[in-house]
Amino acid sequence: MNDTELESKANAGDTDAQCSLAFLFEIGLDRPQDLTQAVHYWQMAAQLGKQLAIDKLKFLISQGRVQADVLPQVITDPGPKPTPLNTDLKPSPIGAVKILLADDEDELRELMGDYLVAAGFRVIMAINGEEAVQKILAHPDIKVIVTDLKMPKLNGLQFIKTIRRMQVAEDAKVVIMTAYSQTSLINEGKRLNVDTWLVKPIRPQVMIDTLKKLTQRKEQVA
Repeated sequence: MNDTELESKANAGDTDAQCSLAFLFEIGLDRPQDLTQAVHYWQMAAQLGKQLAIDKLKFLISQGRVQADVLPQVITDPGPKPTPLNTDLKPSPIGAVKILLADDEDELRELMGDYLVAAGFRVIMAINGEEAVQKILAHPDIKVIVTDLKMPKLNGLQFIKTIRRMQVAEDAKVVIMTAYSQTSLINEGKRLNVDTWLVKPIRPQVMIDTLKKLTQRKEQVA
């Protein structure tokens, strides 16, 4: 999605697009860092009842970065919602664990997605790191993030670093797929709390077993 499309969706009342733009302006990702613009989009989303935006404005107020009057009156009935940014791979079982699969290789992404859905997961797909950020905002209940390392716009580590700065999907497990195994990359992944590295080419059953272990471990801890 290009800048014009994202801004058009935001101005049309898409709260996911509004939150995305707010984050991009706040952290200076592909846009100049501009808190005023960020707050503008946070306010738009908050006014339509988006809890993420309301919480974010309250957090900025508590830090003293903005005045208390930036929190708008919430509209409790905003009317029909715009078409969301997300697209599921295919229908999945009710209550299935939701996974984000980010990879710019179309055939691999589609094939791996088919296997994961067949294994009982609900799969949300992204074609690059920037779109992956959008999908995270549209799906705050994603339990596992599976991302390729080498992708356009934002690579896997840049994508994870971005959502860490945004403080979203903090409880999601993170799996990085890569054909690279440099120590420096592994160390950076550790700093970002990456849970698992899978070396390409990856057999589908290895991916499925890995994700089941990660999600089962989380359920047991909870």
